[in-house]
Amino acid sequence: MEPVLWSVKYRPKDWNDFVGKDNTISQLKSLVESSVFANMIFYGPTGTGKTAAAELFSKEILGDSFGANFKMLNIRDIWDIPITKAKRSVQDLAKLGRDERSELDEYMSVIFREAKAARNARGRSGDPTRRELLSEAIRFFASTATVADEKVKILVLDEADALTSSMQQGLRRTMELYSDACRFILITPSLSGWSPAIISRSLTLNFPTPSDEVVQGLISDIAAKEHVTIDEPAVTTIARESEGDLRRAINLLQITSTASNIVTEDIVYEYSETQLTARARNVVTLALDGQYEHARKEIRNLVAIDGYSPQEVCLEIERDLVKRPFSPEVLSKVLDRVAEIDYRLLQGKNAFVHLAALLASIRAIAAEET
Repeated sequence: MEPVLWSVKYRPKDWNDFVGKDNTISQLKSLVESSVFANMIFYGPTGTGKTAAAELFSKEILGDSFGANFKMLNIRDIWDIPITKAKRSVQDLAKLGRDERSELDEYMSVIFREAKAARNARGRSGDPTRRELLSEAIRFFASTATVADEKVKILVLDEADALTSSMQQGLRRTMELYSDACRFILITPSLSGWSPAIISRSLTLNFPTPSDEVVQGLISDIAAKEHVTIDEPAVTTIARESEGDLRRAINLLQITSTASNIVTEDIVYEYSETQLTARARNVVTLALDGQYEHARKEIRNLVAIDGYSPQEVCLEIERDLVKRPFSPEVLSKVLDRVAEIDYRLLQGKNAFVHLAALLASIRAIAAEET
């Protein structure tokens, strides 16, 4: 059955499908030809092909044993899975329909029992913690024997930036302990916050943000294949609004193509704005108008009620600020303050306090200019 989403349909399935990453793809192809590779870290912004490259590389390396010797785990999915769901036995899951259980549910059912047995062996009672489940999920696959003796297994950890410093230390020990049987591919937005010990044991490959020209070429090519009529300003706008995220660019093309027979610049603007983008713009406008209490309340609603992460809100505020008609001097001060707040969000305990301070700073810095 043909995929409904174009971002899935046009997901890279061959090395030639990757755009704007010639150096990185060339390195991966060379590693495939040599059949020798180390642990690797793929880093770069969202939607630049890191996960697709990891899967394609693994298929090329493992060949026929790919199905048995490859696994991809999303760190945030494992961390967020409820303990009550993990406690379900394989027999309980087997009674459910295929649409009621996932491969992760079945895997975590086994992991829960392994983690609990390990906990009991240490003389500790009770259910394993989320951290113990995550550590066991990684260790369990890495420790089991490969199906093909001449091959190593490959474990891809997607969104690996969710690992804390202590978890990274545990990962380092696992990587060393099972280095003969398993190779790790870690997928992360950047190398910031990563343990030097893990970086030194891995080959780092950068997946840079593609240029607007690359995104425009991809959008034009997909539009032609899907028989979508789109004008040049709309192509340029999609490239600009997606900010290098190829997945978002393709999704935006698909959404706008259903709204009109001809995709225009105005239609792209209408459909590119998310709820968070609109509300972040409103927050900045309220702050600049001196309506601090209303802006502060909206920030509280975004974080506490709607569930957006403080980092997401801060990033959207930054994106809106750069579009404002500030002078270069004022924009420099404002962005410097945003960077400071973003750092404090990672280090501090109360994110709301820091975001509220950012609103006050925006108003104060803008008032200096007037």
